[in-house]
Amino acid sequence: MDIFAKLAASTLKENSEGDLPDFIVPLLMKVAENPADFAGREALVEELVMRVEQYETWSEMCCEKQGFSLEDIHRTLDRLKVRY
Repeated sequence: MDIFAKLAASTLKENSEGDLPDFIVPLLMKVAENPADFAGREALVEELVMRVEQYETWSEMCCEKQGFSLEDIHRTLDRLKVRY
């Protein structure tokens, strides 16, 4: 499975089985479904997959950061220049 297919699978899984909010899914799928637009930036897409897979709603609520927040995911999307 390439990194774009992995992003799609992770996004759908975390949205249906986890806490990943519905409103972020279209942005993530924009990346997953358009690999040609993100050619050469696979390392950032891989980082995005990791952040989606380790997304935690309460990632910054305790004294140490655990998992990744929506802000972390948005920062990676910003680096990929993906917008609403």
